[in-house]
This record gives sequence, C-alpha cells and structure tokens, in this order.
Amino acid sequence: MADQGKAGAKDTGVGPKTDLREADVVAYLRRNPRVLLNHPDLLSAITPDARFETDTVVVDMQRFVVERLRRQVDDLRATSAHLVTTTRSNMSLVERTMECGLALLYARDFNELAQILHDDLPVHLGVDAVAIGFETDTVPTDACHIIRALPPGLVNTLVNSGETTRIRSETEGEASIYASAAGLVRSDALVALPEGDGLPAGLFAVGCRNPGHFDQGQGTELIAFLGHVTRYAVGRWWTLQL
Repeated sequence: MADQGKAGAKDTGVGPKTDLREADVVAYLRRNPRVLLNHPDLLSAITPDARFETDTVVVDMQRFVVERLRRQVDDLRATSAHLVTTTRSNMSLVERTMECGLALLYARDFNELAQILHDDLPVHLGVDAVAIGFETDTVPTDACHIIRALPPGLVNTLVNSGETTRIRSETEGEASIYASAAGLVRSDALVALPEGDGLPAGLFAVGCRNPGHFDQGQGTELIAFLGHVTRYAVGRWWTLQL
C-alpha cells in the first residue's frame, strides 16, 4: 500500500512544496519577456491603484506624476525664455555692429575715425578698448593716435598662421596693441588683417576688462566683419596720403 501511495504521488506530479521568491519571478520574467504580452490581463492585476497605503503613510502616485510634469513644464518654460533672451541679445549685437560699420564707412577723416574707434565702438560693443595696427613703421602722421605701428611678424605670433581670428579668454593687454588702455584688458578677440590694397598685414583687437568676457566657443564672425570694415575705413584715408 505504501508503494502504491508513493506511485500515486509520482503520477500526479505533485512534489514537495517550496516558497516562490520575488527574485525567482523577476528572473523568470526576464527570461520570458513575452509573458506579459501574451497575457495582458496580468498587467491590470499587478498595477497598483493610484492611491495605496503602506504601514505608516499613504502614497499618492498621481501627485508624484503631476509634480514631475510640472517640473518638466517649468524646465521647458525656462529653456524657452533663455532662447528668446539669447536671440534678442544676438539680434541687438548684430544691429549695433552694423551701426558701427556704417559709422566707420562714413567717417570723413582720421579724427572722426579716432572718435568712433576709441569712444563709440567700445560703448556700442560693451567693451573697454578697440585698437587697430599694422606691421609698419611709416604710419601717416595724423593717424598715429589711432593706428598702432606693429613690429614685423607680430600678427602671425598672436594669430596662428592659417587662422583669421583668435580668442583669448584670459590675458594681459599688450601696450604695443592697446597703448594706454593695455592695463584694462584682461580678455580680448583678435582679427588678423591681410596684406594688400596698399596696406601691410594688420591686427584688429577688441579688449575687455573682465576675464572670460570673450569665450573660446563663441563665434567671431561679427568681430571679423567689423575688423575688415575698420581696415577699409582706415585704408581709404591712409592710401590717399601715399
């Protein structure tokens, strides 16, 4: 009889009872990811209610979801506001640069150029010094107060050969470029000006007293544009005296 009882238990496939651990369920689902796809009704059985109680607190899942969505909306608003502010700032800078360029082109002599370069441009661009120089020792007499006579090779030393601009986030202004304003300059942008049209190689420089005002990652198109307009404005009066 005992043998028959054992045989009956074996036939039914009923073995000793074991505890099913949570880790076993997780491991099984990882090995068989299509179980929930094949039995979608299980999802409703295992999804918790919007509100449920633990031993000591009531957890409101809906509140967490709403707060998360609100944070996302706030982040989007902040990003949008920053984008609008940056766009307006860039447009304002473009407008001021164009105004400076037109003023340089309409200058009637070196004295007006000096006023625009030393007084108007720094105010419009929000910097402390603007300078232009050429690698020559024969600067027109009435232009010595605005055109710096630079030693040969200085442009290539400051702006690597093959490059047209250089940003120096932190520096000390050189007297050979900025003259009496050199002590103010702690950050600057340099534009190499090519030789030609009766002018030697030159350098256009914009300096600021705040370190990091000019950043390595920023664009230099507007400063380069202004540098070449300044070169043309200066060269127009310079070549008339050759």
